[in-house]
Amino acid sequence: AQAILAPGSRLGAAKPILKYSLAMKAFVATTTVLVVLVIWSANLVLEPKGAFVVGGQQPGRQSDVQLGLSDGQVRPLSILQQPAAVMQEALGMKGLICFGMGFGALAALAGRASSVSRRAAGADIAVKEKTESKPVAYLDNIPRSIIDKKTLDKLLATLPREQWDNPPEDSYLNTLKAYAETYGEGKATKMGWWDFWYLRINQPNEDGMMSMADLEKADASIRQMCKGEIPLYVPGPAGFGTMLGLFDSGAIFKWRGAEPFAGDLVQTPVTDGGFAKQFIDNCAFYREGLKPWQRGLEIGMAHGYFLIGPFVSLGPLRNTPEAATVGLVAGCALIGIVSVGALLLGATIKPTLFDKKGDSPAAGWQEMINWHALGGLGGAGFAHALITVFGA
Repeated sequence: AQAILAPGSRLGAAKPILKYSLAMKAFVATTTVLVVLVIWSANLVLEPKGAFVVGGQQPGRQSDVQLGLSDGQVRPLSILQQPAAVMQEALGMKGLICFGMGFGALAALAGRASSVSRRAAGADIAVKEKTESKPVAYLDNIPRSIIDKKTLDKLLATLPREQWDNPPEDSYLNTLKAYAETYGEGKATKMGWWDFWYLRINQPNEDGMMSMADLEKADASIRQMCKGEIPLYVPGPAGFGTMLGLFDSGAIFKWRGAEPFAGDLVQTPVTDGGFAKQFIDNCAFYREGLKPWQRGLEIGMAHGYFLIGPFVSLGPLRNTPEAATVGLVAGCALIGIVSVGALLLGATIKPTLFDKKGDSPAAGWQEMINWHALGGLGGAGFAHALITVFGA
């Protein structure tokens, strides 16, 4: 009924007329009683011998003796009595009675018209509900155990009306249509366990069902990702933004490279941003103009310097005087293990990244690793000296 009386429907447009008829009936009935009471009060106050006066002198009125009038003299009319006298002379007692009867007849006619209009509207609403309770024919045979009305209404709202008769295959409405065409009166009467189980596990949930606007938004997002574009999200407090606490920054970056199927051409703000590129290019491994031994020495000193820190501060002997010495030994051992592994890599794969013309394969790599081991031992020894001297 709420959908039928909606503002856009035909009966919804007649709803204000029904309200107006009820209000008009109440207005006419009330004004009739008020008019009769006002006329009676005015006649009672202004004229003692009016049509509604039973008898006796009205309180508050002066007699002819009190006014000093003799026989034959006419009582002067006051300002309030003149209209009443004219009204009484024009209408009289019969006029007042006819006036009241006329208002009563109008009130009766208005009540009759409003009741007839309400009955007609009620009949139209009943017919409308009966004809439009099921928007499509095949839904008449769908029991409530398969899908309830609220879920069905929300399911219908996810598709345009022109697709209700022939829903797409990825919609649950297509499953309901297949059920209606298979089971029912004059068709199969016994459902197999597989069909029942399939309907139950695929039954949509009213709360988890997306609206038409949400579906269009999700479809637009998928199409945007297929074009190689994705919105930039920034992390934030948990429970806000998206489910993972991510906030849409409004920026969109193109992650797909020139070749759509090449994974190594994927672009991200970290790998392809200006700051990230400059930072990586300034590292000793990628910096232009350095020799292999310079690269190895710088990398080894940086790693050896901070590697002994965890062993000194978090090792089992961290609270003993030998903590710095144990950390130095552990750091040097780790530098040695990494250097041996890098030398094995050079001997098997033979990378030619730092080779010069005329050198044997992996000569530049082996030079860099040798100086890496020397720089690592030097960095660890320098850190041990600082810890020992300053007592850190």
